[in-house]
Amino acid sequence: MKKYTIAKYIRLSMEDLDLCDSEEKAESVSISNQRNFINVFMEQKEEFKGAEVREFVDDGYSGTNFDRPAMKEMLRLCKQGEINCIIVKDLSRFGRNYLEVGDYLEQIFPFLGIRFISINDGFDSKNFFGQTGGMDVAFKNFIYEMYSRDLSEKVKSGVTTCMKRGEYYAGCMVYGYQKSSDGKRMEIDEGAAVTIRRIFRELADGKSAKTLAIELNAEGVPTRLTYKQAKGEQLNRHYKADIWNRNKIHSIIHNRVYQGDMVYRKAVRTRVGSKRKVTQPEEKWFVIPEHHEAIVSRELFKKANDSIRKRKTAEYDRSSVHRGIVFCGCCGNRLELRKTKTPYYLCKRRNLLDDAACNELRVEKEQIERTIWTIWQEHCRLFATIPVASLYEQQIEKLRKQEKILKQSLERFPAEKINLYEQFCSSRVKQDMFLKEKDQLSKQEEVVRKEIEKVSGQIDMLEKRQKNYQCAADLVERYRTSEALTEEFMSEMVEKIVVYEDKRIEIVWKYREEFEEIL
Repeated sequence: MKKYTIAKYIRLSMEDLDLCDSEEKAESVSISNQRNFINVFMEQKEEFKGAEVREFVDDGYSGTNFDRPAMKEMLRLCKQGEINCIIVKDLSRFGRNYLEVGDYLEQIFPFLGIRFISINDGFDSKNFFGQTGGMDVAFKNFIYEMYSRDLSEKVKSGVTTCMKRGEYYAGCMVYGYQKSSDGKRMEIDEGAAVTIRRIFRELADGKSAKTLAIELNAEGVPTRLTYKQAKGEQLNRHYKADIWNRNKIHSIIHNRVYQGDMVYRKAVRTRVGSKRKVTQPEEKWFVIPEHHEAIVSRELFKKANDSIRKRKTAEYDRSSVHRGIVFCGCCGNRLELRKTKTPYYLCKRRNLLDDAACNELRVEKEQIERTIWTIWQEHCRLFATIPVASLYEQQIEKLRKQEKILKQSLERFPAEKINLYEQFCSSRVKQDMFLKEKDQLSKQEEVVRKEIEKVSGQIDMLEKRQKNYQCAADLVERYRTSEALTEEFMSEMVEKIVVYEDKRIEIVWKYREEFEEIL
């Protein structure tokens, strides 16, 4: 009897519970119920006695996609050959996307030799050896996916109704507000509202966002993140403590929530189960005026926003070939290029904190370009003088010869095993000696196989590096005769530039591994 390593897969999503209209129905899909249901099924099967059993549980994950931690781990073990049987209560627990579920049932699991059992659906892949599960399974998968889409629309409709009643249905509460005692409505959090009102008032009076950010940092006023962390709120993020800057000020000024309006659906998912969101045009936003108590009046909100629009922004060189790829080595922020007679870079966080190293960081654009050009010329010289391509070819050829010898060596083991077996059958070799020598041959064969895999892996790695090197060499040849840096060159060759407070400049090339190979 075949020995099974069984994976019990159990899944429960929040939608399953949201739409349950009775305690009895909620219990029917619960984690404990699924577990007990599968256990009873296994106890009734003689073939599963003594089997190794592993349990995989995804609690709170949708079945419309396979991006679930326990599912990923189970499939990983399946591919490694550590699991050869999967049991679920029904197909909807495994997944609700009929195309993906069908692909696993009809292609992947049969190829891996994995038996799949869906108890409630009466499906056992063992009964369909060499063929598919038929229209019955495919139709059920299709129904499950349609159910997920219908469920999604019902949940969305229910949430919309609650939104219109003034209830709050979003993730983390907006800075300046807190949830009411019943957890459904927004109430002003006076501890943060004081800062919100100050920001609107001072910008409306003409103060710049950066000047205000410097003042808030000097006074030690907590940012949204720092404030919420101090209150012990879980933000599901692992950000470090941050500081006020111009962008944080502007994000507050532009947020209509502070004048009492709530805006939903600025971005929507492309399809049910997908994590990817697409930004919506403003006319498709779902806006609820007077949704909650305002922190600032509509007049002050408008005045602060008008003040920002009227203020002349600093002039930057938007056509620069270095735009967006020059970073501060002290804080990691992008540097801004000031367009003057002698263009230079400054850190965005300059002067936001009194003791920050970024405050002294200033480097001229010409110095960066000169550094890039000098290093580039050296790279061109090295590519021209060192025969890296031929070195790759020699190493690959040497490994191919080694691989050929190993494969020839592998071919002798079947013949030796047959010869040993014939000697055993003719009583020239005793059983204990036969088993011992057979085991030794198998071990030797396994050693050779692993050595072949190792050499093959080295060949694949070298071929990949050779291909990457050739791409870099082609780019070097293309730009070798260039007389100046161009936007095309920067785009293809430079990943980023890091400038440190001691004026040291680090160039991170897109093909740095290939450059390092020849140094």
